[in-house]
Amino acid sequence: MEKIIEVKDLNKTYYLFDKEYKVIPWLLTGKGCKSQKEALKNISFQVTPGEIVGIIGVNGAGKSTLMKLIAGITYPTSGEVNVHGRIGSLINLSAGFHPDYSGRKNIYYKGTMMGLSQEQIDNIIEDVEAFVELGEYFDRPIRMYSAGMAARLGFALAVFMEPEILIVDEVLAVGDKKFQQKSREKILEMFQNGKAVLFSSHSDQLIEEFCNRVLYLKDGCIVFDGEVKEGLCRYNEDLRLQKK
Repeated sequence: MEKIIEVKDLNKTYYLFDKEYKVIPWLLTGKGCKSQKEALKNISFQVTPGEIVGIIGVNGAGKSTLMKLIAGITYPTSGEVNVHGRIGSLINLSAGFHPDYSGRKNIYYKGTMMGLSQEQIDNIIEDVEAFVELGEYFDRPIRMYSAGMAARLGFALAVFMEPEILIVDEVLAVGDKKFQQKSREKILEMFQNGKAVLFSSHSDQLIEEFCNRVLYLKDGCIVFDGEVKEGLCRYNEDLRLQKK
């Protein structure tokens, strides 16, 4: 079957530097690095169209790092990430907006950076404007927005750009309760429309309700890849043992 996401031997290391380090000497000699953290270690898996893959694990297990790598927000230390389709990323929702541009102009600005043509943005701009419910603020500079208002704009762009792949990292709480419900309904609609989805959540209920497969990350490694209930059982048993 066709693969829409292919991850092979993926590694991501973060480095902690001395305050006065210099980049070039570090690259040449390695000096100046106080410590390093291996966030992901030899990660390999594939996703086919229509799969909704839950990513589970404790905070610090590598879930967000993995999703950012697949979304192209950050880059691997080594290994490969191959994505065959447009990504709608519900991570760092307000990232990439220009503070001096209006909400409307930012949809064109960020949408173009995400690979949309002007015609494609023209076709969704009215839907985005209606969905975000920002009123006159839609034509005011982003610097006048609250963080929640900017997040609404980022959410709407991600879901209305008709992605083949949707990456959802615990963002079912955007805005007020009314907007949260509308956001949830929109995500559910996309889940049901055959998109490939990577969905990170600490809610067993949401993972069971939506996903047909889970990846369980522990200390930067995949320790389980398979059936949802079995994966959740293994995860919860590990949590129980850790509390003893």
